Amino acid sequence: MARMNSAKLAGYVLVFVISAGLIAYGWVMFELDRAQTAVSQGDLAGAMETYARVERPLHELPWLTQILAVGHKQASLNQVAILYGQRKIADALAKLEQLPIDAPALVESADYSFWMGNVLFRQAIESQDPETATNALKAAMSEYQRGLAQQPDDWDLKFNYELVRNILAQPDRDRKAQEQKVKSIIDKMRPQDPSQQQMAPEKRG
Repeated sequence: MARMNSAKLAGYVLVFVISAGLIAYGWVMFELDRAQTAVSQGDLAGAMETYARVERPLHELPWLTQILAVGHKQASLNQVAILYGQRKIADALAKLEQLPIDAPALVESADYSFWMGNVLFRQAIESQDPETATNALKAAMSEYQRGLAQQPDDWDLKFNYELVRNILAQPDRDRKAQEQKVKSIIDKMRPQDPSQQQMAPEKRG
């Protein structure tokens, strides 16, 4: 009898977990859609607030992160995309550096490497210190390479990897000129929508 009661209890717990997961999934998808609508309307502050609201219960209930990994990834990296588009590079980097604590599995994704590489690349071309710029470029190239190990056919990662590799291959006297050329291209771009930012900023015109 005790064994049967334990089995029933386990069944109830399983049903509860599944039900809670389904409810949470529906809520997350709804909120992500709201955030995307806010972005499309130019309300980036509202989108950031919604993405943060999505993340909050996932931080408080880590088991939900496993169930809602895709939603968590979208909420986190879309915040990075918005910050990057606003040229808040330090904030974007801080967000990316927090993710290994909040969602270790997400850090192994090619998308994470893509955005970390982009942020490091932007940091490099904005640096006035040659050594800092070179180190950031090397770190960016390493991130793109790590992303390609996950998704070898990702054209965005390939493009950015080759771009950074070619810059690093330039003699020091030519490297700064190349970095300034790339920076001038990026400065003309104004990302509007995180969904559009899945294409590397170096390639949009």
